[in-house]
This record gives sequence, structure tokens and C-alpha cells, in this order.
Amino acid sequence: MAETSSLRWGFLGCGRISHAFAGAIKPLEHVTFQACAARSLESAQQFANAHGIARAYDSYEALCSDPEVDVVYIGTLHPWHCEHATLALNHGKHVLVEKPMAMNAKQSASLIALAREKKRFLMEGIIRFVRKLLADNEIGEVRHVHAEIGYPFPQDEARLWKNELGGGGLLDIGIYTLAFTTMVFGTKPEKVTSAGTLNDGGVDIHNSVTLQYTDQRFATIEYSMLVQLSETVTISGTTGRIHIHTPAHLATEVSVIRSVGPGQEEATTKTFPWPDPDNGYSGFLHEGEAVTKAIQSEKLEADEYSLEESLGIMTIMDKIREDISLAYPADA
Repeated sequence: MAETSSLRWGFLGCGRISHAFAGAIKPLEHVTFQACAARSLESAQQFANAHGIARAYDSYEALCSDPEVDVVYIGTLHPWHCEHATLALNHGKHVLVEKPMAMNAKQSASLIALAREKKRFLMEGIIRFVRKLLADNEIGEVRHVHAEIGYPFPQDEARLWKNELGGGGLLDIGIYTLAFTTMVFGTKPEKVTSAGTLNDGGVDIHNSVTLQYTDQRFATIEYSMLVQLSETVTISGTTGRIHIHTPAHLATEVSVIRSVGPGQEEATTKTFPWPDPDNGYSGFLHEGEAVTKAIQSEKLEADEYSLEESLGIMTIMDKIREDISLAYPADA
């Protein structure tokens, strides 16, 4: 694909997250909204009208068969991510699937293998940064990561509280805390221990997880569907720490606190505001940029977030779920 070619997007699923993603990436160069599909034609047409899309389908198969769609964004509910990504890849489309990529490591591995077989781009939608500070050794040898995220989710939001819909805290928000951990320490902890709780509906409502790595490195993560937690990340090293301010997964401020003497510290803070106005989803813009850049460069995965990292995170999540006896129908 020529570097200046426009990527023609198709949106599989026309719910809230797809609306947010479409609105965020619309300002990008070399992006064309080609088609959308929902379970009902009415929903698809409403989405098309909202975003200036010419083609609306009531069939996911029809969307993926459209020869004028290059890349498919998958914004359906968690349990159907693997099925819908498989459909798109089998039709020769590039794929950006909303997190999580799948329900477990087995499904993720099958998607990665299919993408490589079809020679198509695949990425899970998680936003990353801070790598350069770590690479530049700003805080010495990193020893500990702490990440937490929590919201008092409304009880009437069914997809969050029903096991059969892929509900629960780990898949929806806990994955962000793991993404920060693996960004720093990688995806191969020596030991993972969890202390979470399931509700009567069989979904995890809160959890505290410790991940132990080699060389005396460890991470502690917490997530909750019941209470507001700070949604911050602190990465601590031998000469200082990096603090990612709330909301960490869409942060606009990162502070570096350095030790300058006994009991003395100095802090510098970098700001990088999202596009204005920020609706809480503007980070999707950078996600869209990463996809566009990779596909235009004929890469099959993004430099910012590899498929092996996606699979590694899912493998850790499988272990966490095993510890707290959290199973989904996809595990059968």
C-alpha cells in the first residue's frame, strides 16, 4: 500500500465504543469511513448517518465481504471479539479489535496465527506510552510497579455484570493495569497470586494481584467495579519513580520524581494534552494513528504494541482467572 493511500474503515458493531472510536479518528489524514454493520439495519443506518458513512449493513458477513473495506474495527461485546476478528481476517481484512482481543489465551493465539497466515495486520486496542523514560534510565533500575483502577459501575449496565456477556472487572478495566505492568517488566512473571471476589452472577467485582519477576522485581495491581480507585500508576526505581497521573490509561500528565539527596526529591512533570475537547476517548486518535502508520508501512503489527504482548497479557489473565475460579463459556 502506498504511503499516501487512504485506509478505508469498516465498523463491525455500532455501539457506544464504536461511536467513540469513529469520532476520535475522524480528523486523521488518510482515513475514510467506508461502511458499518450492526445486528439491525436501523442501528447501522443511525451509525452511518452520525458519521457520514455511505454503506450500512445488517450483516457482519456483508461488511467483511465488502471489497472496498481495508480495515475492520471490532467494537462488539467481549465474547464475540474472537469470532468477529476471525471473520474479518478470513475475508482478507486488517483488524483492530477492541480490548480484550479474545476471552482467553487459546483464542488469542488462534487469532494471531490466522493473522500471520493471512498476512494481515492485527492489533488489540490498548494505548501505550512512558517507554522512552524507562529506556533512558530516568529512575535507575526499576523494581516495582503499582497500578490501580476502579469505578462504581452502574448495576443496570448488563454487559458488565453478566458472565455470559464477558462481564467482570479483569476483562474490562483490570487489563489496563496489566498492560502497564508488562510494558515495564514483560509478560513472563515467575509467580502470579490473586485475591479476588466473584459476585453471585459469576463475575469478578474486585481483585488484588501480585506479580513476581526475576531479579527482585514485582508488581501490585488492583481493580474494582464497586468503588472509585485513583487510576494512577507508579513505577519505582533505585533512583526515583515515574508517576502517571489519573486517568492513567488516558493520562495528560507524567511526573518523574528523582532522589537528589537524603530525604530530598525533585519532580518534573510533562503534559501532553489530548485533542480538545476531550470526551474521555480521545486517546483513540493515537491508536488510529498507530494502525494507519503500520498498515501504510506494510507491517502486520504495531511497533507500539506487539501481538506477543497481547498474548502474554491474556496468558497472565488466564492465570488470574484460574486463581479466583472465574470461568467463561468460551473456556469450555
